[in-house]
Amino acid sequence: MIGKSIPELIFIRTAILGFQLIAPASLLYLVWAIAVTHSYNELPALEFCLLTWASLEAAFFLCVYLPRYHRLQKAADHPLHGSRVERQVLFRRCSEYLGDTDYPCGWFRGSGFRRDNVVEWLLWAMFSSPGPTWLEEWEDELMEYVTAIENVLGRELQAGYNKDARCMRPTLDSVCMLHRPLLWYMIVGVIDFLTCLKLYSLGFRHYSDKRWFDSFPPRPWTIFSRPSNEAGLSFWYRPHRSHTKFPVLFLHGIGIGLFPYLAFLGDLVSQHPDTGILVPEFLSISSRITSPPLSRTATVTAIRVMLDALSLGRVVVASHSYGTVVTAHIFRSPEVAPRVAATLFVDPIPFLLYLPDVAYNFMYRSPRTANEWLIWYFASRDPDVSRTLARHFFWTENTLWKEDLDGKAVAVTLGGQDQVVNSEAVRRYLTGEDKMEEYWQGGGLEVLYHPELDHAMVFHTKKRRRLLIDVLNGFIRMAQVRN
Repeated sequence: MIGKSIPELIFIRTAILGFQLIAPASLLYLVWAIAVTHSYNELPALEFCLLTWASLEAAFFLCVYLPRYHRLQKAADHPLHGSRVERQVLFRRCSEYLGDTDYPCGWFRGSGFRRDNVVEWLLWAMFSSPGPTWLEEWEDELMEYVTAIENVLGRELQAGYNKDARCMRPTLDSVCMLHRPLLWYMIVGVIDFLTCLKLYSLGFRHYSDKRWFDSFPPRPWTIFSRPSNEAGLSFWYRPHRSHTKFPVLFLHGIGIGLFPYLAFLGDLVSQHPDTGILVPEFLSISSRITSPPLSRTATVTAIRVMLDALSLGRVVVASHSYGTVVTAHIFRSPEVAPRVAATLFVDPIPFLLYLPDVAYNFMYRSPRTANEWLIWYFASRDPDVSRTLARHFFWTENTLWKEDLDGKAVAVTLGGQDQVVNSEAVRRYLTGEDKMEEYWQGGGLEVLYHPELDHAMVFHTKKRRRLLIDVLNGFIRMAQVRN
C-alpha cells in the first residue's frame, strides 16, 4: 500500500495510464501497420516483435476482455431472503447500532432521496429483489421498515421517487471493471512463480485440484503439485509437527495472491518452525482470469475437507480483509466452528457491513489520493475481483455481529486510516468505548488500534508484523494450557 503524497499520486496515475493505453495503442499501431506494410518478411526484428506484441494485445482485448465483460454481467444468484421474522430480527439488529452514522443516507449517491427510493433500497437489502414491484405479502413489512427509517431520520420521507438519488445495490448494479493488458497478466504470472519459489523455500507444499491452464496466467509449476482432496480450492500447507501448539489456518485478502503476505508467513515460520500452516488460495480475488468463487457453503466444506485430509483438529484462524468474510462463514458452520481455537481478524470486513462504508469505499468511490487510485485500479476494477464482489458477495451472509464473538478467543487489528473499513466505527462497536485506546481487552476479545495505518499496512514492516505475531504466539500456545 502506498501513501497520499503528490509524488506517489503522480507515480500511480502514470502507471495506470500506461496500462490503460496499451490496448488502444496496440489497435492503432496494428491498423497503421496493416495499412503501410507490404511485406512482413522484410520487417526489421524490432518492428516485427512490436507488431507481434501489438497483435497479441489487440486480440486479448477483442477476443478475451470484451466477451468476458458481457459474460460477467450475468445476474447474481441471490440467497433466499428468509422468513418475515428472520428479516425483522436482522433489521432490528442493524438498527441497534447506528451511532452518529448517516444511515441510511450513505447508501444513496445523491441528495434528496424520497420514500420510493428508500423502498427500492429496502427491496434489495432485505428481500434480494430488484423492484420496482413486490409481493403483496411484503407490503406491511416494507412500510414497517420505512417507518423505522423515518424515526431514525427524525422526519417523514417525501412521497415519490427522485431519479437523481440512486441507491447503491452492489449485487444488482453493473459489474464495473477495466481492461488489463496481457502485459499485466504476464507480470502477475511472474509474481505468482516467485511466490511459489518463496513458499517452497519456507517448507510449504502446494496442493491443487486444477490443471495448470485452468486459470490465466497459467501456472505450469502446478504440475508438480500434490492432488487436492477438495475440488474448487487449491492450497499451500506446511506440515504440523508440534504436539503442544495449534496449527494456523491463514485466509488471505484481495490482491496478487499470497505475494503481499510472504514476509508475514516467513516471520511466522521463523517463530514457530514446528507449527503447521494451512493457506487456501482464493484465485477469484488474486488478479487472475479464473472461474467464479465457491459459494459460502462450498467454501466452508472445502476447508473442512482440507482439515480432515491433513488430520488437523483445532486450528488458530488468522485472516485479512476478504479472508475475514470467510472466517465469518466458518463461525456459522456447526461442523467447522468448534474446530476454531482462536481467531485473529486483520482489517475485518464483516463488522457493521450494513453500513455503506465498505461498499462505497471499494466499489463506488471515485479515487482522489494515491492509495485510493491503487485500490481502485488494481483491486476494485479488476474483472474477476469485481465479479466476485458484485455477484457473489451478499451482506446478509457475510455480516458478523459482536455477539458472535462471545465465548471465543478473538483479537481484532484495525488501522485508523483504513480507506476501506470504517475502522473507528468498528472499534467503537466492538469495545463499546468512545475514547480511542490503542489496546483494549474485554472478556476474550482484544482490539488493537493503529491510528496511523491504512488497509493492509500492518503487513509492511517487520515491526508492525511483530504485533500480529505476538498475538498469534499466545493463540498458538493455548494448546499447552488445554493439553
